[in-house]
Amino acid sequence: MAIGRISGSVLKSNLTRNGTDLAFETNLLYLDVTNSRVGIGTSEPTTALQVSGTTTSTNLSVSNSAVIDGVSIYDNIITANSSNSDLEFTVQGTGKIKLGQLSFPNSDGSSGQFLQTDGSGTLSFATVSTNSISQLNSNVTVTDSGTGTVTIDVDGSTIITMNATTALDISAATDAVRLPNGTTEQRPSGSLGMIRYNSSTDNIEGYTSAGGWAQLGATSTTTENTDDTSTATATAISTTQGVIDQFVTSSFDSAWYLAVTRDEINNEVSTAKYSLVHDDTTAYVATSHITESDPTNAYLTTQADITGGNVRLLGTGGSVVNSISTYRIALGDNTAAGTTGNVTNTINLDVDSAAEKIDGWTLASYRGAKYYISVNNTTTGEVSNTEALVVHDGSTAYITQYGNVNTGSNDLIILTAEVDSTEVIVKASANQPNCRVTVYRILLADNEGGSTGDNVNVVAATTVDSSSSVVDTFNTQTYTGAFYVVTGYNSTEGAASISEVMLVANDDAYLSAGPILSTKGTDQLTFTGTLSGTTVSLSASSTSGSSTIVNAYRVHMLRGSAGASTADTVLVSTEQTITGAKTFTSPIALTVGSDPTGVADKAHIYAKDEASSAEVYVRDEAGNVTKISPHNEAGEWEYYSRNVKTGKTVRINMEEMIRDIEKLTGKTYIKND
Repeated sequence: MAIGRISGSVLKSNLTRNGTDLAFETNLLYLDVTNSRVGIGTSEPTTALQVSGTTTSTNLSVSNSAVIDGVSIYDNIITANSSNSDLEFTVQGTGKIKLGQLSFPNSDGSSGQFLQTDGSGTLSFATVSTNSISQLNSNVTVTDSGTGTVTIDVDGSTIITMNATTALDISAATDAVRLPNGTTEQRPSGSLGMIRYNSSTDNIEGYTSAGGWAQLGATSTTTENTDDTSTATATAISTTQGVIDQFVTSSFDSAWYLAVTRDEINNEVSTAKYSLVHDDTTAYVATSHITESDPTNAYLTTQADITGGNVRLLGTGGSVVNSISTYRIALGDNTAAGTTGNVTNTINLDVDSAAEKIDGWTLASYRGAKYYISVNNTTTGEVSNTEALVVHDGSTAYITQYGNVNTGSNDLIILTAEVDSTEVIVKASANQPNCRVTVYRILLADNEGGSTGDNVNVVAATTVDSSSSVVDTFNTQTYTGAFYVVTGYNSTEGAASISEVMLVANDDAYLSAGPILSTKGTDQLTFTGTLSGTTVSLSASSTSGSSTIVNAYRVHMLRGSAGASTADTVLVSTEQTITGAKTFTSPIALTVGSDPTGVADKAHIYAKDEASSAEVYVRDEAGNVTKISPHNEAGEWEYYSRNVKTGKTVRINMEEMIRDIEKLTGKTYIKND
């Protein structure tokens, strides 16, 4: 390559190289004229401008792209030129790398950490929490996009599995699951399938559309007082008085019979309570608490007497066949004080005119009580039955007394109730001194746990509101009817109630309620009974609104069809004598036969074939036969009779004879309408 020198002044004309390169101090500045390149610090530039050494510039503007050693910059893209090369950013001291508004940390974090922002552009390393996931008010979703399983492991063992087959499988664990825990008042409003632990009732409960909140799982067996109670059945009670139950006069002064009766002829059922009392000479009985499947039907009625040293409860049927099942509560000489389950017996040997305590129970622990009370005046020998309901609202006790049955002319005691600090007290004052008072009490709390028994159930606490909710159910194949004592309490309103409810089932469910005692002055609970298939349901709604707690004590009994005795049954294949007037609600069909044989003191009505037509005949004891379906084979009215004494048979065409008479008289006897 030729290099020329510049002679003369540095003029434009002298700078025209015409293919000759120019060098300043060899390579300080080198112009490669042939290739149109400039070299600084190099005499062999390979690009339009090549600088060998350090370059200082106030501003550097590059269009298209720039290559800086191993890095290319093009537009807004920085690329490492060498294959598999890193792109590194290095700061000095405590400086930080910043990209846009984000400031990166200047040192590495620990293994497993992640970058998090403080919301102001500063990034730092943080550790993933293994014991909590927080997403403020947003949803947190764990998703398996395929067909796998989501599992939760604790201490190296899988305790929870979730997949498409089983929504939640915790069978791998051998310990337990803890449910939400709260009082009755803390219950949520309720959605189908909810489950929780109720700390008020000490029960696990679930929510269903039919039952609302109700106890789940097995219930305990009801502890029942069997010393003062018994069950009995009586069948084939006719319109003639029969014995339902009896006991020795020295055993008890009083007895209450909770009964379910069945009219076997008309297939109607009813509940009734019979209150019986005696003075060793005469027995008295009164009936109440009647619930009937057909109020127009004549049901069993009761009477009482004393015979042979036994007090007898007697029954007379409204139809010829009746049956009854009873649950008897008896009080008197054999009663001992004590408590069995929800039932307590107390005895006060001497109640006089001044009111004195005959029973008491803890205010904070119980809501209401039902009382059966027998009173014996040991001076006059008079005996009296009475009943009562007691309930409180936390500060005041309320009582209603009813069902008095006396052997004398007057009631023997008057009952009152009051709250004395922490106790509900029931007092009695006698109209005559020296009265022995024997008490049978059924006590209910606000948090009863459910229990079942052969004759008695305790119905677990259930919360109801203004709409009807199921409180209890029973099956008609197991029980026909039930007697309930039901308490209600609403803490928001501060109101309470206690009621007696009777429910019986046949073709439908039939219910009555009363007496009802409410602290609010008006009824707190309204009851309904329904039958679905074989399930009878007792439901309640509250005028106190939501969160009204209902508890109940139930006495139940089965009164299925017992049938009738042979004497009261019409047999279809055996000869039988039937007495009494009979009413047939459908036509009687007589099968064609022959003339019957005469029977002493008997006449016959029968059917016989005549010209291929079944006709009705009557035969008297003497054998005389008369046709009483008066038509011949032509359909004309005729009279037929055969007299065995005269041997004559009379067959008169009545229509023909009357037409002849009409001709003679000019009158019309046969009407066509």
